[in-house]
Amino acid sequence: MATTYHRDVDLVAGTAWTIHGTLYDAQGNLLDVTNCQLAWYLLDPDGNPVPTTPTITKTDPLSGAISIEVAKSDAALPVGRYTDALQVVSGPLKDVFWIGQLCVCANPHA
Repeated sequence: MATTYHRDVDLVAGTAWTIHGTLYDAQGNLLDVTNCQLAWYLLDPDGNPVPTTPTITKTDPLSGAISIEVAKSDAALPVGRYTDALQVVSGPLKDVFWIGQLCVCANPHA
């Protein structure tokens, strides 16, 4: 397993989010995600799953570059520190390759 821990990401509640990331293999090389299925998960500050319907785009599949878009309606969350994880499925391989913290900040315009 080659889990990449991304830097903390600050996001504003109730706005659309775009999270960019890069995935690496066990040797630290860029992970080719061309033929992989990707699934993104979000956990609330207590570790409970948060239902979302993200759009995951392989922005540069050969170099493991991805983009996760979360709609404004899915991002209407209470302020707090959330955990996100990206699961990669390729043939028999099914593993979490990317994990980190998301800090959801108050929306001053809400």
